[in-house]
Amino acid sequence: MSKEVLAIGLALFVHVVGLVGLLWLLVIDPEDRPDWRDWWPGGDDDRPLDPSPEPRGGEVPLADAAASAVRLRERTRLSDGYPRPVRRPDHAPERTPERVPETAPER
Repeated sequence: MSKEVLAIGLALFVHVVGLVGLLWLLVIDPEDRPDWRDWWPGGDDDRPLDPSPEPRGGEVPLADAAASAVRLRERTRLSDGYPRPVRRPDHAPERTPERVPETAPER
């Protein structure tokens, strides 16, 4: 038997086992179904619940909160609520050289 046939057979076997398990869970009565929480050992249900945290206090809305520039319920574009970015100048000013080119030494 070649490796390809063995790999295909193994994949087919795993899928058939999964399909049988799913059909079994659909067919049995809800009272007879195993509870998935009982499969893991540990007493999570025996432990008392942590108390809920106390409110932090402060004002609502928060002091550093700012209103949005655009309301999304209105039928406007988001870009209408914000200013356009500042544009750069069209052309950079001409630069003049500050040094004088050196002349070649005489021989």
